[in-house]
Amino acid sequence: MVLEPKFVDYGSIHPTSDGHNTHPAHHGASLVGRSALLPPLDDADATPNTSNGAKMTQGDLYQRQPLLPNPSKTSDHWTNSHGTNSSEYYVDEDDEIMEKPSRSNGEVVLDIPVSREEPRFPKETCKTILAFIIMCFNFILTLTSLSLVHERVPDRDVYGPLPDVFLDNVPAYDWALYVSEYIIIFCVNSCIIAMVFHKYRFIIFRRIFLIMSLLYMYRAITMYVTVLPLSSRTYRCSPKSNETSAILIAKRVLHLMSGFGLSVNGKHTFCGDFIYSGHTVILVFSYLIIAEYTPKKFILLRIIHWLYWILGVIGVTMLQLSHGHYTVDVLIAYYVTTRIFWIYHTLANNSNLKQFSSNNLLSRSWWFPIFMYFESNVGGPIPRQFDWPLPWPRRWNSKSRDS
Repeated sequence: MVLEPKFVDYGSIHPTSDGHNTHPAHHGASLVGRSALLPPLDDADATPNTSNGAKMTQGDLYQRQPLLPNPSKTSDHWTNSHGTNSSEYYVDEDDEIMEKPSRSNGEVVLDIPVSREEPRFPKETCKTILAFIIMCFNFILTLTSLSLVHERVPDRDVYGPLPDVFLDNVPAYDWALYVSEYIIIFCVNSCIIAMVFHKYRFIIFRRIFLIMSLLYMYRAITMYVTVLPLSSRTYRCSPKSNETSAILIAKRVLHLMSGFGLSVNGKHTFCGDFIYSGHTVILVFSYLIIAEYTPKKFILLRIIHWLYWILGVIGVTMLQLSHGHYTVDVLIAYYVTTRIFWIYHTLANNSNLKQFSSNNLLSRSWWFPIFMYFESNVGGPIPRQFDWPLPWPRRWNSKSRDS
């Protein structure tokens, strides 16, 4: 096979008077990477493209070409062709660009950043305020539903409590309801204080408001569509008025709001809010917040997590001892609260789930567009860090605790 002139990029062979071949410098560098691509040469008829027509075998070609060029400092072509003045860039997993300068001796220098910048999460205060407004609307919706259901509650003198495995075998203790509500007051206030000192308090409160909005809205629907007989024979209920005027409903809603929906202050005297238990929702939700957003590596903090779990169990047990709810109310409340909380945080902590996709079945939730609006700028799990929430004193602002 004749070596055509088109293979001039692989180097040309020019015999000299002493019988050796001279390799031009501008072809030596290109021969290193491409010599393996040369087609096989036949020793009998291979004729190189030279001036005197001397024959050259494939073995002569490989023996006479250097395996590696000699990158001497005086070689102008090595300096120009490899571009020591240019730089190559690499992008790591955090999209940080690092420069890799090339040296004439083949060494590579990697500029590794000393420290990584802490991920930033925008406050988006307006979204937090909007989430609070939505929660207030659904809270009022729940109280309105209770005000309407109160008129539809079956008469306890005619319809007794429904059969319940727990309530039928345990006598009622009215004082136990107050114990449950005192535990609720402690858990709610301590959670609020803890989240105020959290570094990302605006994001956390926004999530709390949105999840509570869903729980309030679902509860307003379930208690209205199915009204159960009273589970307690001793709980005091306000008399029915046999009317549902707008003024009457508004008065009842304001009366319930003044007591935050609790019976311990004597404001919750309307009956019928059974499916599902609002007391259980608050107790379970308080534990989930503490477990999700407070550090876990310290023994004292682990004890606090267990304390909230124990308080939640005691609060639910006291609620059952008072016959304030049926057992099914408690079970449904636990299931709905935990599933909404876990689904929401699974979506929030995984950026690849923040998109509508046929493979992302979680995006089929009806509230997913609302979630996307409030969580679109949050890039991942919230770090468990705390700081001083006020601008004074300044010496406390730099202190934080990480998990």
